[in-house]
Amino acid sequence: MQEINENDLGQELKYGEKILKEFDVERDLEIWENKQSRDYKIKITLPEFCCLCPRSGYPDFATIYLEYVPNKFVVELKAIKLYINSFMNRNISHEDSINEIYSVLERKLEPKWMKIVGDFNPRGNVHTVIEISSDEIIKKPEIKEPASTLITPSYEKRERSGDRSDRKPAARTNSRSGSRTKEFDKKPSRERSGSAKKPAREGFKKPEFLGEKRARVVKKDK
Repeated sequence: MQEINENDLGQELKYGEKILKEFDVERDLEIWENKQSRDYKIKITLPEFCCLCPRSGYPDFATIYLEYVPNKFVVELKAIKLYINSFMNRNISHEDSINEIYSVLERKLEPKWMKIVGDFNPRGNVHTVIEISSDEIIKKPEIKEPASTLITPSYEKRERSGDRSDRKPAARTNSRSGSRTKEFDKKPSRERSGSAKKPAREGFKKPEFLGEKRARVVKKDK
């Protein structure tokens, strides 16, 4: 059996292997001009991501979900495919690979919004998902309510007032009868006995008109 020389293998690379090995993200990541003025979202799924564990060298597989709202540029689909496949022979961690992809696309495309999720296949009973997202597409203005309309939590009110709101009115013991009466229920003796009564209000009397009054004419003697 003829032995295979490693140097010969390096010279017999297939065209796809050669492209991935020589891929330069600064030179080969092709981007196009975005000709649309409206905001719209692009969703790309890349289910064949593969890289090598930096410690063991074992392959790690993942599905990458890319979403972004383009600004001036969009990424060419074949270029993003080749860029993702170029990780195949690289020793890089889950976290570093997804962060690198996000940083490169953010710098190249300058999108209005972008989100990348790396859903890695479980290995060693561990399932890892790396997610990076920029700000929301539509930034809602922050509404500041006036201080008068702010609601103070009940526990803060109790702390400020020293739990005065929870205190009940003090009860006062009647020395004669021994009964306890509430302080706010105690009224002057006149009101309790009913001796002092308010004068009855006189009703409104409608004036009576017996007939039409005319001016009297007084004649003076000459």
